Amino acid sequence: MNISKELALVPLAQINQVLALNGLSTFTEKTVAVSHLIPLINSGTVTIDQVKKAVPTATTKVATGVPDDIRNGLLAAQAEITRAVESVKNTNEQVASLVIDADHQRQVSERKFDELSKRLTSEVKSVQGVDYSKVSNDIRSEVSKLFDEFRTVTPREEIVQIANTVTSFERKQAKDVFDGVLTYESNGEFIDFSELEISVWNDTDAPVRVDDYIFNPRHLHQALIALDGAVPDNVWLAGERGTGKTEFVSQVASRLGRRLFRINFDEALERAEFIGGNTIQNGNVVWKEGVVTQAIQHPGAIVLLDEIGFARAQNLAVLHALCEPSPHRSIVIAETGVRIPVASHVVFFCADNSNGFGDASGNFAGVRDQNSAFIDRFSYTLKFEYLDFDDEVNLIVSRTGLNIDATKVLVKFANTAREKARAGILTQPPSLRQLFAWARAIQKGVPVSVAFENAIINKFPAECESELRGVFTATIDANQLKSYLTK
Repeated sequence: MNISKELALVPLAQINQVLALNGLSTFTEKTVAVSHLIPLINSGTVTIDQVKKAVPTATTKVATGVPDDIRNGLLAAQAEITRAVESVKNTNEQVASLVIDADHQRQVSERKFDELSKRLTSEVKSVQGVDYSKVSNDIRSEVSKLFDEFRTVTPREEIVQIANTVTSFERKQAKDVFDGVLTYESNGEFIDFSELEISVWNDTDAPVRVDDYIFNPRHLHQALIALDGAVPDNVWLAGERGTGKTEFVSQVASRLGRRLFRINFDEALERAEFIGGNTIQNGNVVWKEGVVTQAIQHPGAIVLLDEIGFARAQNLAVLHALCEPSPHRSIVIAETGVRIPVASHVVFFCADNSNGFGDASGNFAGVRDQNSAFIDRFSYTLKFEYLDFDDEVNLIVSRTGLNIDATKVLVKFANTAREKARAGILTQPPSLRQLFAWARAIQKGVPVSVAFENAIINKFPAECESELRGVFTATIDANQLKSYLTK
């Protein structure tokens, strides 16, 4: 504990009061008074808490012309304010649970302020012949000095961190945020969620918006409901490679103005990379936060655990406490002993080729069954499929500028190859990203067969080549496709 910094927030009058009670002289310079008080603290004669709670006697001057009883009340209020400023530094953990309802928090704060204001006003006006304007100005001056001292001794980074713990969002209707279809049909029932109220943040680090992204309305509806609340429901995204799981999370975050933290799991990922670990800095061992540890301290953050099926068991064990749907969710850092709570509105998305119970197709080597307790921490599982034929064609045309007839040929090839992947003949299906690359190459003048080699064949294992070439021959007439390009 830095005693000098602690005493910097304590008014001189309180410090002199403690010195006087211990038979020492009082001083007009705060630094001198502090230097005489520190030996008393170090020797155990007094404690920091006793200094903070000390109430100066009526002989301590607060403001000219203020009666003794009012002066004592003001000094007590000043000491209370000092303790309140000190407590600000410890609000990081409390905010996560206290700001569940921002409007309620505001009302409580306003009520407490009004009660304090009325009490002080009543006490001051009960005394006749006092310059109330001067008393008010003196109070403001003293409070300002206290906060000036706080700003002086508190690092800017810590003040920013405290400010970041306060949630900031506004409520809007889904139709004012999301373009496109916000309706769907389920078992004969027509669902319209265009007027669903959602929270929209204003994080400048939110992902870039992709205007032509096509949302599955069923998935979007469920995700928006899951995200609504200070302790949101976590969501699992299951589907084959290239079905848009990662982009779905990114575009939801973009439109909601929420920051996205993405962690890609594989066999080589170490705990220190996503949770944190000790490192050497300027010759000293210091703790360095990982991506997840940073993310959970950012109110409103969306954390994407990508390719979670490849994560090692010991890495997942660390995530259990963080993904727990509880206002008390947190993680304790073994190296420091510090408990880090999960900030308000932080939500976890998992993206995987499976629904957590391994890969039944055999196409994704290394995908593990997940612990049922971990899966249970994700309230909803959304199953992703490839886009409908027309939607996929239109998206490729929009992104690459390739002729629509030529694009239909590429999508026909892709769908045939995907069927073979489902049957286990191919190790993996062609992804939408590969189709984008193939289309762009053709649009820029690369021969169809050469573009096919570079964007498709060379991206697959060697054992898939003959099957892919067979699908190409069966679904694509290169000369006809080339003729589409001249239209």
